[in-house]
Amino acid sequence: MKPLLDFFQQGGPVMYAILVLSVVLYTRCCSLLYCLWSSRRQTVGLQARLAGQTGALGRRREQLEDYFRQQRLALGAMVAAAPLLGLLGTVSGMAKTFESLTHWTSADSMDGLAQGISEVLVATQSGLAVAIPALLLLYIAHRLLQRHVLLLNQLEQQPAPASRP
Repeated sequence: MKPLLDFFQQGGPVMYAILVLSVVLYTRCCSLLYCLWSSRRQTVGLQARLAGQTGALGRRREQLEDYFRQQRLALGAMVAAAPLLGLLGTVSGMAKTFESLTHWTSADSMDGLAQGISEVLVATQSGLAVAIPALLLLYIAHRLLQRHVLLLNQLEQQPAPASRP
């Protein structure tokens, strides 16, 4: 636990914002993936009963697409915010670096320079490390949605099962 705390302190105060963003982002990504996965699983389980029911299948498809669209907007904004927070950490780390160069003696300024550069790199790396995997999860969710919509379209085009006398 100590190395993790050291890492966060090394990255500066923006690291806490990146941490909160990552928790919210990955919670919502997992929720979206689970919703799409369970909906598809439910559709596959009810496949025989749903065949040919164009109204129900169309509503289900529209609901899934609307849900995904809403989630994608929020998730896309968070994915975009993560590297921007890393950039904010970069800027604050550079400001500290230049400040250390102007106020201290040469030995102290080298220590401040190293500390500032470290903050810059950790913050930038953290922002990207949060955004890139989330972007991949969003792509996976999109593919799950496409497969589910394809299944719903196929079920819509199948003839309705004959009712038993």
